[in-house]
Parts: sequence; C-alpha cells; structure tokens
Amino acid sequence: MKSVITYNPDSVLSVFDNWDRLLGDFLGGEGYAGSMSTAGYPPVDIREEKERYVLEAELPGQSEKDVAIKVNDRVLSIASVKEEEKKEKSEGVWLIRERGVRAFRRAFTLPRNVDQDKIKASFKDGLLTVIMPKRPEAQEKTIAIGRD
Repeated sequence: MKSVITYNPDSVLSVFDNWDRLLGDFLGGEGYAGSMSTAGYPPVDIREEKERYVLEAELPGQSEKDVAIKVNDRVLSIASVKEEEKKEKSEGVWLIRERGVRAFRRAFTLPRNVDQDKIKASFKDGLLTVIMPKRPEAQEKTIAIGRD
C-alpha cells in the first residue's frame, strides 16, 4: 500500500534527499527498507535538534583520513575510497576476495537554515558525526504574548 507524502522543499525530509523514497517507489515499496545501505552505501541517521542537525554515518574499518566531506551550494557530500592492503601469501589461492577496494559517495541537500561555515565533523570508532548548526536567525524563538 502506498502512502501520500506532502512535498515541502524546505522540510527536513527533503533536505536529505528524496532518493531513498524514489528508489523505494521504483522497487515497489513493499519490503524495501528505505535505506540505501543494502546497495553498498554506509547507513546514515539524521536528526534535527533545536539548534542543529546531526548526521551520523557508520564507516567500519575506516578512519578520518579515508573520508572526505565537502559542502558546495547547499550540498553536503561524503565520499571515501579505501583500498585494502594486498598481502600476498605464498600458500593457497584466493577463492573469494571481496575486500579489495571500498568506495562510496553520498550527497545530501542541506536546508536553507544551516550555517554552512560552522559545519564540523568528528570520527570515533567507525562512526562519522557531522554537526550542522542552524543559523541563529533561523532558530525557533518564543514570542511573549502581552495583554492589552
């Protein structure tokens, strides 16, 4: 069964691309997890907090020097190319060799309220964390209601 999703170009959902949704629709939606991790992409979680967005990507076996993060025209891209060391052994023949080169590139359209100059990233234990602060003028403010 398909569901209707309202498109709002400024919403957080459109921020992090509609590609997963499009792919899910193309594949029939039924049984599709909505994650591209099955296609060789690292799994990514994105959450909105009061003053920022936080992106977390699982990159097991990689380090910060293996990953490149770039921002250009409201598009955040995360990419990596890592080639495994080839240790040739004099004994035996490889029957399966799946750990040769691992490469990926993911791109996400950022919302207009992200302060692109203050984006920071950290890497610990195979988890990449990208902090994307909201511009102060774009943050929610509480307006006091006066009595006339």
